[in-house]
Amino acid sequence: MASELSGIDAIGRTAFAVASLRAAEHRHPEGLFTDPYAERILRAAGMPLEPQADSRGFAAVMGAQVVVRSRYFDDLLLGAAATGCRQIVLVASGMDSRPWRLAWPEGTVLFEVEQEPVLRFKDHVMDEHDAQPAGLRHPVATDLRDDWASALTEAGFHADLPTAWLVEGLLYALEETSADQLLAVLSELSAPGSVLAFDHFEVGPSLRAATDRISPDLTRLWKSGPTDPAAWLHRHGWEPSVHELADVADSFGRTVHPAYTPGPAAEGHSWLASATRTTAALPD
Repeated sequence: MASELSGIDAIGRTAFAVASLRAAEHRHPEGLFTDPYAERILRAAGMPLEPQADSRGFAAVMGAQVVVRSRYFDDLLLGAAATGCRQIVLVASGMDSRPWRLAWPEGTVLFEVEQEPVLRFKDHVMDEHDAQPAGLRHPVATDLRDDWASALTEAGFHADLPTAWLVEGLLYALEETSADQLLAVLSELSAPGSVLAFDHFEVGPSLRAATDRISPDLTRLWKSGPTDPAAWLHRHGWEPSVHELADVADSFGRTVHPAYTPGPAAEGHSWLASATRTTAALPD
């Protein structure tokens, strides 16, 4: 199945590194979540289950971030679905297996917005294992640089219904203007009561060194994204709740890399954010 990787671009392939970290957490005796599909995805791609020499630094910097955000978003999305957001949209879903691994309430409809080669590969893996999503799932094959809102609507999305949106592992691959355009479109599709969740972080020397060891091309993928997540959300009509990764990790009994632990060794912020749709976007 490794041949099915053709067409997956550089940013799409970062999803396999994240899947490796989720697979490791699944094997952890006190894991924060279960993800039996991550290992299947890696095996199908012909990729090692354990970090290799060139990627151990990346795992050290990003491991806790991926694990903690995964659990944080699991809880948030399931909570939103239980309280009325029965449309779930996974934006740039990568190798996310939430449609299959989480116990969604009856009536939940899930949309996975992602490039066609990524969805094709993942669907093949799931079909091979006869995996069935817990909710009604609609893969939406599109590029976020195109008219993805129309593709989502054509797949059955209803903009008049409250929706829970997840933008995971994406914002730091966008320039600030591109992130703003993404949120503007997403906001137009969000009825009052909708929920948005995302992660974002500032890239510092430790992460740059780790990605350089894998490939300088990977380092070049990291951009600025929104520099003030709370103000960014508020400007588009969302009521924000922004947390430092280290604080959320502590609530789960985990610690994060010193680069993202407040103190003298800190190299920047790492945020986990949620927001509720309240009003129209505010003028700049």
